[in-house]
Amino acid sequence: MKLRNTAIVIGVGVLTATGLSMLKINKEVVIGSTAVVIGAGLMIALRDRNNLNKKIRNYEYFFNRAQDKYEVANYEEAILDYNKALELSPTEICLIYSMRGNAKRNLDDFDGAISDQNKALDFDPLYVDGYFNRGSAKYMMGDFPGAIEDYTQVIKINPKDSDAFFNRAKIKKEIGDIRGACKDWKKGAELGDEVAMRSVQEHCE
Repeated sequence: MKLRNTAIVIGVGVLTATGLSMLKINKEVVIGSTAVVIGAGLMIALRDRNNLNKKIRNYEYFFNRAQDKYEVANYEEAILDYNKALELSPTEICLIYSMRGNAKRNLDDFDGAISDQNKALDFDPLYVDGYFNRGSAKYMMGDFPGAIEDYTQVIKINPKDSDAFFNRAKIKKEIGDIRGACKDWKKGAELGDEVAMRSVQEHCE
C-alpha cells in the first residue's frame, strides 16, 4: 500500500520541496513525501527563533513549522500547528486539512483522518489527494469497499495515477478479486510503476 503525503513548504523566503523521500515501513507499504527531510529539526529551531522573534504570526509560518514537525514524526505537535494555520484564514485550506488528516492517520486516529479529508473535499470536490488520502485511511481501518471507491474516484479525476491503481489492486487481491487486481496492476505497470510490474510477474499469468 502506498501512502501519499503531499508535504510542501509555502511562502516566500522559506525552503521549498526539493525531492521525494521514501520511507519503507514494510515490504509492501511505502510512504512517499515531497518534502525536505534533511535537517528538519534544525529548521524547526530556526523558524522558532527567527520567525517568532519577529512576531510573524501568519498561517504560512504555522503551516511550514507543522510540515517540519510532520517530517520528524512529531504528529501531535504538527496537528497543533495545522490547527493554528487553519485559524488564520489560509488560502491552501484543502492542503492543510489533508495534511492534518494524514498526521491523524499516522496516529491511528482514522475517524479524525477521514473527517479532515472530508473537509478538504468539501472545499474542492476535485481535490485528488483528498480522495487518495481518505482511501488510505479507510484501508488502514479495514473499510476495503470505501477505500476502493476513493481510489476509483482518484482514477476518474486522474487516469494516470499509478499509485491509485496499485493500491486498488492490492485491496482487490486481499478480498479475493485476483482478476481485478491483475487488471489494475497491469495498468499501473503500463504507467511506469515498477512495483506494479513486479506484482504482475508474481501474481498474474
